[in-house]
Amino acid sequence: MRKIIRLQPSAYVDQIRGGHEMTKLPYPFYVAEDGSIGRQDFWKGRFVRVVGFAADLHVEEINLWWSEAVRDPQRAVGMYVVTADYEEAFETHPTAVERVEVIEKAGSTEA
Repeated sequence: MRKIIRLQPSAYVDQIRGGHEMTKLPYPFYVAEDGSIGRQDFWKGRFVRVVGFAADLHVEEINLWWSEAVRDPQRAVGMYVVTADYEEAFETHPTAVERVEVIEKAGSTEA
């Protein structure tokens, strides 16, 4: 069995209608144990792997590396996902992880 880790960023205010905040739930990351991001049909190679997590969005520092997070994924809750693209350019995503789910998959690591 292979582990896929689903990282769900929290909802954010998308717009205000009639004095009410409307929120949007970002697309989750489906990440294999090696850090590779699945569902590239959606991401289209923009982000190919999770490098780790930042505790503070405004400080360029990885506080939890993927190699540590994969052993205890719940540690990523409340942190910001840091990804890399094919050129190894890092990006910190601006919405904190709200929930983590571990999914067991037989055979393939594709989510």
